[in-house]
Amino acid sequence: MKTISMPIPALAAALGLALAACSPQPADPAATTAGAATNAATDTASTADTVTAPRLAGSPVFERTGAAPLIDFAGVQAVLGGEPTRVLVLGTAHLNQLPEAALSPDHLALLLDRLAAYRPDIIAVESVGGRGCDTLRRHAALYPGVADDYCTDPATALERLGMTQPEAALAVETEFPALTENPSATQRRRLATLFFGAGEPWSAALQWSRLDPADRIADEVVSPALRDRLNRFLTSRNENSLIGLALGNQLGLERLAAMDDHTADIVRMRAPGALGPVIQGVWAAEHPLDARMDAAQQAYLGSAAGVLEGYRFLNSEAYQRFVIEGDFGLAAATPDEDAVARQYLAWWQVRGLRMAANVVEAAGNQPGARVLVIVGASHKAYFDAYLDQMHDFELVSVEQVLADPVE
Repeated sequence: MKTISMPIPALAAALGLALAACSPQPADPAATTAGAATNAATDTASTADTVTAPRLAGSPVFERTGAAPLIDFAGVQAVLGGEPTRVLVLGTAHLNQLPEAALSPDHLALLLDRLAAYRPDIIAVESVGGRGCDTLRRHAALYPGVADDYCTDPATALERLGMTQPEAALAVETEFPALTENPSATQRRRLATLFFGAGEPWSAALQWSRLDPADRIADEVVSPALRDRLNRFLTSRNENSLIGLALGNQLGLERLAAMDDHTADIVRMRAPGALGPVIQGVWAAEHPLDARMDAAQQAYLGSAAGVLEGYRFLNSEAYQRFVIEGDFGLAAATPDEDAVARQYLAWWQVRGLRMAANVVEAAGNQPGARVLVIVGASHKAYFDAYLDQMHDFELVSVEQVLADPVE
C-alpha cells in the first residue's frame, strides 16, 4: 500500500505510526492553481468512486462460517422513546502532518460551514481522556512511554489548584453543570484550569478559546505556564484545533469529548518480534489502485473547495475499502509466522471498539443529540459499523452533510 512507505525498524514505532501514515500525502502547493486542484480532485474522486479493483485478499468481504447473532442490532430500534442519537463520523487526515504552505486554516472554511449546518451538540476528538491517561500512567510498566506520547501532563494546573487529577475531575463534574449561560472570564479561566487538571486539555482549550483575547491572562488560578500552554493549543495545526475547537467555539459548545484509547496497546506490547517485519510486508504490498488513490490524495490541497472535496473522498466507500485492503484486511489474510499479523488487527479492533464506546459514553446523557466524531480516516468504516449496533444511534452520511447546499 503506497500510503505506508516509511521504513520503521521498531515494532512500537511501526504500530504507533500506522494510522498517521494512512493520512493523505502533502501536495506541492505550486503544482496547481486552486481551480485546477479543485477540478483534478473532482475528476479523481469520481474515478475512485466508479472504478474498483477485483476482489483482493484483504477485501472487506465476509462469509458466515459459524452461528449468526441471535438478534441483528443494525439500525435504530423501531419503537424508540424520543429521537435517535445522530452520529456523523468524519474521517480526517492528521492535519499537523501537512506542510503549512499546502494547508492553511482558511482552507477549512467550506468544511466548517457544512459541519456547522449539521449543528452538532457534541464533538468528539481523537485524544485520550483523563481517566485513560491516568490508567496509562499508573500502569506505566505495562505501557512504557505511551502516556508520554499521547497524554498531556496535568501538573501545571494541579499545582495551582492544590488538587489531584481525580479531585480535579470530580470538581469538573460538580462545577460544569452549574455553569451559567454567560459565565464570567474568571469562571471560564477556572473551568479551563480544572479541565486541564482533569486531563482534558482540549476542553480546557475550548474554554480558553471562548474568552476574549484580553481575558486570556494568568491569575490566581491560571499560572503563567498554563496560560502559555493553553495559548499553544489555540495555535495548534492539529485537526482537534482546526476543526474541533473552531467549530465548538462557533457553536457555543463548552467541552470536547476525548474518545481516543491506548489501553489497547497492551496487545501489541505482548506481540512477538516477528510482528514488525510481517506488518512491514503488509504495508509494502502493491494495490491495483495505488497510483489513482495517491494522485487523488495529492489533488485535495491548496483551496477551500479542494479540501472539502478531499474530505468527501476520504469518507467515500472507495477510499475506505482501499485502506482496508492494503492494511487491516490484508493483515487478517496474511498467514506468515502463524498469522502474527492478526495480532496487529486485534490491537486495531480493540482500540476502535473502546474508542466507539467512549463516543457512546459522551452522548449517553443527551439522548437524541447530534454527535460529530473527528477521527483518523482509517477508523471511519469501523466506527460506522460499531456505532450502528447501538439501539438508538442513527448514522449520518458524510457525503450528504458535505454536499453542495441546494439553492
